[in-house]
Amino acid sequence: MTRAVAAVLVISWVLLGMPEVTGLDVWVQNELPRPEWLREVAFAVSLVLGPTLGWAFAAVLFALAWRRRDVRLWKALVLHALCCATVLTRWLFDRVRPVEHHLPSYPSGHTVAVASVGFTLVVLLKRGVLWAALAVLVCGFARVVLAMHWVTDVIGAVLGVTGVGLLAALALGLVTSGRELVPHLVRPRRRP
Repeated sequence: MTRAVAAVLVISWVLLGMPEVTGLDVWVQNELPRPEWLREVAFAVSLVLGPTLGWAFAAVLFALAWRRRDVRLWKALVLHALCCATVLTRWLFDRVRPVEHHLPSYPSGHTVAVASVGFTLVVLLKRGVLWAALAVLVCGFARVVLAMHWVTDVIGAVLGVTGVGLLAALALGLVTSGRELVPHLVRPRRRP
């Protein structure tokens, strides 16, 4: 079942990136209020929650794996790298941003970085799903407020990281089922 969910997420990620811009993107871009204080907060959030966080997390994972000689931490580093690599697809989608910028828009790199860190931590710790989701929401909202991304860029980043992350975590043997990642959010199976 987990493989099927991961496949649906990856397919959804690809399909969401196909159109240049959606009606939802245009509507959010036009209707979202952006007072100056909100832009300042969004800018500060973008400084903290973004690619720098992803690189710092990778460095810490590398140092811990090297020092402890822990295979599970090496696998987690590979998982994080694979999740982060979803941002490289932006040149395949080549979507234009809401503002003039030199990089393509889809998927959001900041959101990919934060989602990758969150997903890897959840796989390692088997908890923290709600904190990871909150960090991704805050990061994604900040990117949309700053008009650096369309809302589907943020949604696509989450779909891509989660889908690729589930497939990679299964392949690396870090999880055997998605239920392991959210046991408190899933009803237990009934036994006959």
